[in-house]
Amino acid sequence: MYAINDKYEALIMSYLDGQCTSEEARELLLWVAESEENRLYFNAIKDQYEVWSLTDFAMPELDEADVEAALDAVNAKIDAAVEEETKVVQMPWLRRNYKYVSGVAAALIVALFLGFLVVKPNSTVTLAYDGQNTEYILPDGTSVTFDGEGTLTYPKHFSKSSRNVDFEGAAYFDVAKDEAKPFVIHCNNMDVEVLGTSFLMNATAERYTLDLYTGKVKMTAFDDKGQVMSQTEVNPGERGVWNVTEAEMKTMTYPEVKEEELHTEHVLVFDNEKLSKIVEALEYIYKVNIDLAESCAFKKLTARFSDDESIDDVLETIAIVTEVTVTKTEEGYQIR
Repeated sequence: MYAINDKYEALIMSYLDGQCTSEEARELLLWVAESEENRLYFNAIKDQYEVWSLTDFAMPELDEADVEAALDAVNAKIDAAVEEETKVVQMPWLRRNYKYVSGVAAALIVALFLGFLVVKPNSTVTLAYDGQNTEYILPDGTSVTFDGEGTLTYPKHFSKSSRNVDFEGAAYFDVAKDEAKPFVIHCNNMDVEVLGTSFLMNATAERYTLDLYTGKVKMTAFDDKGQVMSQTEVNPGERGVWNVTEAEMKTMTYPEVKEEELHTEHVLVFDNEKLSKIVEALEYIYKVNIDLAESCAFKKLTARFSDDESIDDVLETIAIVTEVTVTKTEEGYQIR
C-alpha cells in the first residue's frame, strides 16, 4: 500500500480549492513530479474532486456509519487486488473528509473509487504509418513495414500460446516462425492466422486482400455475433480476398489478379526499401526465381516501376541504382 503524509493531503485539497499560495503550489507540483505514485495519487484525487464538483444528487444525507461502511467495502476490494499483485494507490484522506462525500450514496462511492484505485499498466503499443517505409520489429521478431496509411496494435509481451495483433491499413508482414504460437491478425470481423510467412496485406472497411509470398495462411471472416461466416487457406503466389459488402471470400491466382486489375493503373513503388523485400515482391509479381546474395539483402532502393515494365528492365534499373550485378540463369536471375 502507498501512503501519503498529512502535509501533502492538505496541500492537494488546498490546491484544488484554489486556496494555496504560489510557493505551496510549486512545492506540490515538484512533489508530484518526484514519482509515479505521487502523480497517480494527485490525479486520482483531482478526478474525484471534479466528479464531486459536478454532481448534484438529491439524496438524503448519509450518517458517518454509512460512509464508513462504504469505505470499508472499498478497502476490502483494494486488499484483494493487492493479493493479485495489482498496483494500488490508497487514499487515507477520504476517511477524514466526509464533507465531500456526505451527499453521495455508499454504492456510488464504491463505484467511482474502484474506477481508478486499481491502476493497470499500459500493456499495448500502437504503431502508425509515418509517411516512410519504416520497418518495425515486434517482440517476437516479426517484421512489419507499412505500405501506406495504417495502424497496428500489439501487446508489449505476447502470451505463451498465441501472438495477437490488431491491424488496419496496408503493410508488409514477415512473420517470425513459431509453430507453437500462431500469429493472428485481427481486422474488424476478419482474422488472418499464420505460423511463419511473408505477405502484403491491405485491410479497409469494405475489402481485405492478402498477397502471399511464402508460407501459408488461413483467413477467417466472422459475423457480428462472432460466428464464422467464411474461411479459406491462401498458398504462396495466391491472393486471398474478403469482400465485406458482398460477404464473399475467395483465393485468386496471379493471372486472375492481373485480369481483375487489367483496367487499373498498377505501379510498384519502393521507398527506401530493402532489396530483400523488393526481390520477394518481384518474385511474386513476375513469377520468377531470383537468387539474392546475402551481402546485397540490406541494400536499399527508392524507385517507381510501371506494371508494363519487363522484369529485365526492372532488374537492370535496380542493378544501376544499387550497384549490384544481375545475371540471367537457367533457373531465373542472380543478384550479386
